[in-house]
Amino acid sequence: MAIEKTRVHINCTRCNTEFRLWLPEKLLPEEGKEERLYCIRCGAAFAVKRSPAGIEATPVETPPYEDTAEPTEKSPHAEESKPRVLFVDDDRLSIAIVEDVVSDIVELTTTRTGHDALERLKKEDYSLIVTDLHLKDPDGPEDQLDGEDFLREAARLDRKVPVILTTGKDIIDDLILDPKWLNMNVKSFIQKGNPFWADELKTKLKELLEIY
Repeated sequence: MAIEKTRVHINCTRCNTEFRLWLPEKLLPEEGKEERLYCIRCGAAFAVKRSPAGIEATPVETPPYEDTAEPTEKSPHAEESKPRVLFVDDDRLSIAIVEDVVSDIVELTTTRTGHDALERLKKEDYSLIVTDLHLKDPDGPEDQLDGEDFLREAARLDRKVPVILTTGKDIIDDLILDPKWLNMNVKSFIQKGNPFWADELKTKLKELLEIY
């Protein structure tokens, strides 16, 4: 069944935009009443009324929602904010590669030890964690947290931050299907052995963080 629609013509003198809307009949005001529509470009308000001549849209001075909310000033950087990602890897080259590839879509914080990553996670908020499976440095007294150890401790904080786990080893079914990773909020695995692993990481970040 076709829905009956009526054309509403808007000519905004504030920004010199002219456009037409086709609105379902049931959304249009009854005679003697009015509805508000707003310019698709600048947000100027228009009173939409029925008249014997048809539907009329008249500019009004009242800005949208002025009677219900105080106007707020948006930060000039609000639209530029990016999801914060904590990247943990003991390899300097891996850090440099990832910084170069993903910094345009996320705000990246990097660290080389599980101990430091855990301290950062206790104090700061992150949208996602990326950590290598092998982190433990036998020569570092504070670097005794491997990737799995770090994620186990991070899970105890109950922050529910999703995780991407990277590894230089072959990713096999026994690794991926182990249910222990679910308890550590691991959502994806990436093998670092191929030359395009950082690009794969960027794709996974977009998927999990819903960056379009």
